[in-house]
Amino acid sequence: MVVSQKTYAIELYFDEDASAKVRQLWEQVGAIAPSMAERVHSQPHLSLAVLPQADLQVLPKVLDSIAQTESCFEVQFSSVGLFSAGGGVVFLAPVVTSQLLRLHQRVHQHLQEIGVEAVAYYQPQAWVPHCTLARELSPPEVLQAIEVTRNNQPFFKAKISALGLVEAPPVRQISYTPFRSESKVV
Repeated sequence: MVVSQKTYAIELYFDEDASAKVRQLWEQVGAIAPSMAERVHSQPHLSLAVLPQADLQVLPKVLDSIAQTESCFEVQFSSVGLFSAGGGVVFLAPVVTSQLLRLHQRVHQHLQEIGVEAVAYYQPQAWVPHCTLARELSPPEVLQAIEVTRNNQPFFKAKISALGLVEAPPVRQISYTPFRSESKVV
């Protein structure tokens, strides 16, 4: 009997309009990559950290406290990218803003305080913010996925509206906390 190892991801979630646009891209890319059509995605997101282990009593509380002090903010998806290690991954990349980097750094600071270390690719100074559209694609599928994405208006603004924790596989939401709607005036 093979037991699959669970991993955990800390994710930023989008407003409904942006989520619908990402789902439409998932559907379009899924049409050319049969392996994608069979996969169940979590909701559209940017991953802040991927963790090999997590204390499910402590981490959701930490993330809730972070989310409750954050305000919604926008990101602009401005490019289509590719990770080639471990199979072809096609993604949308947002413009990296100081607000996005500060939030990422804050999450990792709290992870360090509770003794949790993220996978190296998600550490500060190594993180490439991205919204995955497809993964484990063959080289011809990568080219097709990029072309399909490029032709389906992939550049849009998304409001970051919540922070959550998921477990996979299969994807299971563990926590979800919406951000405040408006910024505080100081």
